Amino acid sequence: MDNDLSLRVIQAINNEFSDISSLGKLDKYREGLLEKQSSIEEKLDHANSSISHELQDLLNSGDELDKRVGQISDQNQTVIDKARECMEECDNFQHDNKQILNDISIVRGVTQYTLWLRLIEQISLDISVSLETQDKEQIINAYKRIVEVSTSLKDSKCSNLCTYVESTKSHWYNILTEKYITKLQEALKVFNCPFIDSLDNKTTSGLDCMRIGREEVNNLQDAVEILLSIETPPQNKDDIQNHLWLPIKVLMKPLRKRFKFHFLGTKTTNNPMKPEWFFSQLSAWAISHRQFLNEYVQPAYDRVGINDLAVLDFAKGLVLMAIEKLEVDVPLVLDDDVLFAHTIDEVIGFSGDLGKTMQYTATEPSILQPLTENNVFNRWLSMERKFAFEKVDNLFMETGSSVWESEVGGSFTPRAGEMFLALLLSVTERYKLLTSSSHRLQFLDLQTSLVEDFRVRLVQIVRHEKESPLSSNLCPILNTLDHLMLVLANWAETPFFLKLALDLSQAKKSTNNGEDTDNHEEEKEGERRMEEYVTVPEFDRTVFQSEIEGLKFVRDQLINEVVECIYYTVTARSVKYRSETKWFIEDLPVESVSPAACEMLQTLAFGLDSARKRINPDSFQDVWRQLAAKIHTFLIEEVVLHNKFALAGGQQLEYDVVTGFFPIFGEFTNTPRAYFHHLMDVLILLKLPTSMVSLTLTGLLDTCDQGAANILAELKIRTLNKDRAVKVLKCRIDRQEII
Repeated sequence: MDNDLSLRVIQAINNEFSDISSLGKLDKYREGLLEKQSSIEEKLDHANSSISHELQDLLNSGDELDKRVGQISDQNQTVIDKARECMEECDNFQHDNKQILNDISIVRGVTQYTLWLRLIEQISLDISVSLETQDKEQIINAYKRIVEVSTSLKDSKCSNLCTYVESTKSHWYNILTEKYITKLQEALKVFNCPFIDSLDNKTTSGLDCMRIGREEVNNLQDAVEILLSIETPPQNKDDIQNHLWLPIKVLMKPLRKRFKFHFLGTKTTNNPMKPEWFFSQLSAWAISHRQFLNEYVQPAYDRVGINDLAVLDFAKGLVLMAIEKLEVDVPLVLDDDVLFAHTIDEVIGFSGDLGKTMQYTATEPSILQPLTENNVFNRWLSMERKFAFEKVDNLFMETGSSVWESEVGGSFTPRAGEMFLALLLSVTERYKLLTSSSHRLQFLDLQTSLVEDFRVRLVQIVRHEKESPLSSNLCPILNTLDHLMLVLANWAETPFFLKLALDLSQAKKSTNNGEDTDNHEEEKEGERRMEEYVTVPEFDRTVFQSEIEGLKFVRDQLINEVVECIYYTVTARSVKYRSETKWFIEDLPVESVSPAACEMLQTLAFGLDSARKRINPDSFQDVWRQLAAKIHTFLIEEVVLHNKFALAGGQQLEYDVVTGFFPIFGEFTNTPRAYFHHLMDVLILLKLPTSMVSLTLTGLLDTCDQGAANILAELKIRTLNKDRAVKVLKCRIDRQEII
């Protein structure tokens, strides 16, 4: 540091006195340095003075703070000493008065115990008085108070008191339920309910209900309301799902008795081969009780504040009866395909009816529950697979070509497509009510397998239809593929299949992580089958994405077959146009379309018209566009680049294109020129005045790519590169000598 300072001083002096002649400034330089020294010392003195004042202030503040800390510490110690003295006094008091305190505690406990007993006695008295006065509100409130007392004493160690409260609550519960079940049964008799016999029961029709007075309705609703209010719903998940409210149990008791008598006893109506008999009876009861439940029972549900619907509760009771019956019957018909399939159809039909008539939802006990037991479900799925593939076999075994004809006039979709989609839809309808994601995914696997099988069969059929695409069944098959793709894509966007896509993704993740989504054996089996048969899509893929892509691949091949058929037919009639037309004649009259082009244009128009009549509009759009692209390339590669053109020849080609080809494709688009953009630029070069051909060609040959692009841009040519433009200009016969 000192060396650096010395060097800097020496350097400053050397700069100031560079030679001996400047030594005369020495006195003046010295005075300047002394002034600077004096100024710096003055500043330092001022700074030191300021710092000392600030430092003194800080020291004073520190002394005050230290003093306050000492005071607080003294106060803290004083408080601690007083607290210790107080604790010692309390300990001494407790020790000296231990017996008295124990006596006080006992007295307090006895007092509280007595108060609880008196409270229960008072509530019991209130219920007794309320029952005599038939005051509904007081009955409900008094019973709720007993329930509150029971809840409050739940953690109490007074076991005798708790037992007494529980027994009192049970006592009044039994009395209230017995009394108001009887009243409810008497009220139901006034309505001739339940309606056991048939759908012809007219008791709840508007005309008959007019004779039922307000008092009878009130009696019914009061009994329902009290029974609902005193009932404690279960807490267990399984019990909640199968729980029926007490009024519905009372209403259904005669129905259950009748159902067991006819369908679970020795009567001839107990026939496993005729499931429609008991399902018809259950459906009849659902319909005949719907109006009664909505008009007379539901208001009591609403007043109590129960979120359940009375009709839904009643439907749940019907389902539980059906499940009990099916658990007996299904094992008896399991080995018979026809009877088992018939039972499944009836189960699904009844489930659908309940959803329509009774607002029954998938969150309630499922009527399909007996069909989802592991061995039963595997049998069901196996049978569905067998029947579905048999139907596809029968579809393709129909004689003749009727399956490739449309059933509806003006429709492009053949019967084969409609029938196959109906088969897929029927499978969906049969499994969409299943609650287990594993079961649904196994049915989805069946559907995707059917689609893939259908696609393979179509590919096999197409092999024999390629010789004449426009007259064979190739076009109807193309229409079938298009319609199937559209419908599957629409289905995949519905909430049901979107949920399946999510289930599929989650199940695959669980399988990859070695986890089980459910502990039930059927869930594990479902995951195994799903992993074996199904490729899980990514989150942005639908459940039918792979199948749609497979169908699209075949569809694109068929479109290509149609395009190639028309194209080769057209080009086969273009030999004279390509090889014999004298494009190089200078004075070629341009008055009409070249005669050699007429047969080619006629073939093109006929082919497109035939395709339009046999192919659906969406696919036909691809056909004519692809064909336009091929014709476009053909005219450049086979006509222009294989011939020599005079100016008149270029004008004739433009006339043929604009008045011959454009009107044909103009039937399908307002801008046919847009599909021949390269050719239109080629025609600009073919129509260049003779005087410009040499100049343009030389400029293109002698310049870089960017320069060539600028030259072409000046000619309003935007789609040709340098090499292609040079090739076209070399086709000009009037400038052959420079080439």
